[in-house]
Amino acid sequence: MELMDREFFKKYHRAVVKANSKDLEKLKSKIGSEWAEEFRSRTGAKLEGEEFNKSMEDYLENGLRFCDKVKVEGEGDSLSVEVKGCHICHGNELLKAEGEPALCPIVPTGLFSIYRVSGRKATLEEVRKPGVVGECEICYRLD
Repeated sequence: MELMDREFFKKYHRAVVKANSKDLEKLKSKIGSEWAEEFRSRTGAKLEGEEFNKSMEDYLENGLRFCDKVKVEGEGDSLSVEVKGCHICHGNELLKAEGEPALCPIVPTGLFSIYRVSGRKATLEEVRKPGVVGECEICYRLD
C-alpha cells in the first residue's frame, strides 16, 4: 500500500482551505457530496443496519484512507462514526493555530451517505473530540 506523507497532506489541506476561505461551507458540502456519491456507487445497492455500518466503515477507512481506523456503529435512530488517526485533523490544527477556520468534509460525507445509501435522513447531533488530535466521534440522529 502506498502511503502519503502526513506533513505534505496537512500543508496541502491548509493551502486548499486558505485558498477557498470565502466558500468553505460550499466546498465542504461539495466534497462530502462527491465522496457520498462514490460510496453509493461502490455499494451498488441500498443498505441498512449493520450492512450499511460495515460498508461505510470500509469506504471511510480503505476507500478514502483519511485515517488509521474507523468504527461505524448504530441502530434505530442514531449512528456514530468513531475516527482515530485522522490525517485531516492535523491540517486543521495548522489552520486553527493561524486563527483560520478548519474544514472537515467527513461530517457532510456521513450526512449525504446515510441518505443516499440507506435512504434515511440524518442530522448532525454533535462531534465529540477527546482532546487527541486526529480522534473524534461524529454523532448523527436518523429520521
